[in-house]
Amino acid sequence: MTMTIAVSADVAARAKDERDLSVLRLACRGEKYPDIGRVFGKGGTFAQVLVGRIRDADLRESGEAAGTVIAAYPMKRAHHG
Repeated sequence: MTMTIAVSADVAARAKDERDLSVLRLACRGEKYPDIGRVFGKGGTFAQVLVGRIRDADLRESGEAAGTVIAAYPMKRAHHG
């Protein structure tokens, strides 16, 4: 039974990771954050907050210069509306 629970948790974590990557891809393609949120059945700020969390984790964990990391992420101002 323990193995089933662990596998289920792994599957759920993988599905969340895939969703998060999809959100990030859409934002990097220039989609507006509220539109991305609607695609995933979430509120208007969902995608913006998620991309910010991913960026912040990348800044902490990548070991790259902050400017290099930030340059790879969508600009906040370009996605409102």
